[in-house]
Amino acid sequence: MNAVNKSVNLKSKPLSYWQLASVLEEGRNQVLRMVARNDDLAVILDTLCHKAQLYNTQMLCSILRLDSDAGTLHPIASVSLPAFYCEALEGVHIGAGVGSCGTAAFLKERVIVEDINTHPYWSQYKGLALEAGVEACWSEPIIGAEGIVYGTFAMYYRKPKKPCEEDLKFIELSANLAAVVFENNSNREKLLLANIQLNQTIDQRNDQLEQVNASLENALKQQQKHHQSNITSEKIITTNSLICGLSHELNTPIGIALTAISTAEDKLADLNSAFISKTLTRSNFVKKITELNEIAKINRANLERAIKLIMRFREVNVAENTEDIITFDFQHMFTEFRAELTPTLGRHIIHLDCHNIQISCAKLSLCQVLFHLIENSIEHGFIAKKLGLITINVTKNTSHVVIDYQDDGVGLNEEQKIKIFEPFYSSKRNKKHIGLGLIIVSNILTHAMKGTIELIPSPVGVRYKLLIPNVL
Repeated sequence: MNAVNKSVNLKSKPLSYWQLASVLEEGRNQVLRMVARNDDLAVILDTLCHKAQLYNTQMLCSILRLDSDAGTLHPIASVSLPAFYCEALEGVHIGAGVGSCGTAAFLKERVIVEDINTHPYWSQYKGLALEAGVEACWSEPIIGAEGIVYGTFAMYYRKPKKPCEEDLKFIELSANLAAVVFENNSNREKLLLANIQLNQTIDQRNDQLEQVNASLENALKQQQKHHQSNITSEKIITTNSLICGLSHELNTPIGIALTAISTAEDKLADLNSAFISKTLTRSNFVKKITELNEIAKINRANLERAIKLIMRFREVNVAENTEDIITFDFQHMFTEFRAELTPTLGRHIIHLDCHNIQISCAKLSLCQVLFHLIENSIEHGFIAKKLGLITINVTKNTSHVVIDYQDDGVGLNEEQKIKIFEPFYSSKRNKKHIGLGLIIVSNILTHAMKGTIELIPSPVGVRYKLLIPNVL
């Protein structure tokens, strides 16, 4: 680059400086165009060396590629160095003191050797360099944006030479340009590899998906069979449970009625015997008639209870519900409903919070649901309370009417919370409560009204959340 320095320093010839600057810029642009076209790496780097030597005709340019895994250098571009010299550098291991390029790649910093004849870095390679006709070597590591060393950019001179400031700038710019070339090539190779791996992955995924789909199809068929079998089994179990529960509940009143009839028959036999033997007195007749009358009352009471049980049991079956869906005002409906509740409600209070809520559903079914909930609160929640409070809050969102039902009764223990919606479960079985109220509520809401009921945790009493679809 002596010619460059001379042209730069000679103020009488400014044209020569601008000509050299133009050569440098044109060379740089051509290299970048080749990068943009994704030309071959070696061809681009050869062009870079060629353009660099046009800029500085005294320089011999060389680019070595670093194999970072092996730690070795490999010639990839040179337009003027002898072939035997480049071949001798093939596979040289980098390290401190291994020539200019081996040291620069190892230390990741610029190495300036002004005189190969005397510098210790070249003690083992001096003969090779002198045979190639070079006596100075400046080497700049080619480092990418992420600190990766791709190789080295070297400037050789045939005579010992010390670089000036312009020389150092030129070798740095050239190494940076080479870094752009290497980095673009590396990214392109990574992209191609990623595309290949992606295609392989897609093919593998497609094969796997086909296998999974086949397995899933078989699993779904099996699951459907099992599901249908489970539904049938659950129906059988539920039916058996209901039948057993009903049989158990009916057994007591019918058993009492049968016992009463048997007793009545004995009384009648005694009465008939006394009449035939003419030992029947008036007082004895009156006594027997009174006893038969009491037996008849017991019979009637137990048969009425049996009929009530059967009617209550029929409420569980909502499949027979053919009630029409109508639209009505909830508050107006509840006002009418509350009037019918007076005998059941007693002194207990119901507070309704509802403002202009229109609801479309089976009106009588909704009343039935509310009645069972209120009855359940009175019978189970207000055991020791003369004045219980039930709060019903009704709101409406885009999809459902939401009924929040809460009482301030005794609440539920953990076992009751788990079993509360099971048929024939009651905390007061010994007091003639058969435990069908909430299963009736659940069946009506779920099947007849397509809604849901959920027990909500509450620190006081019990709380239920009922959801009824806006449009059924």
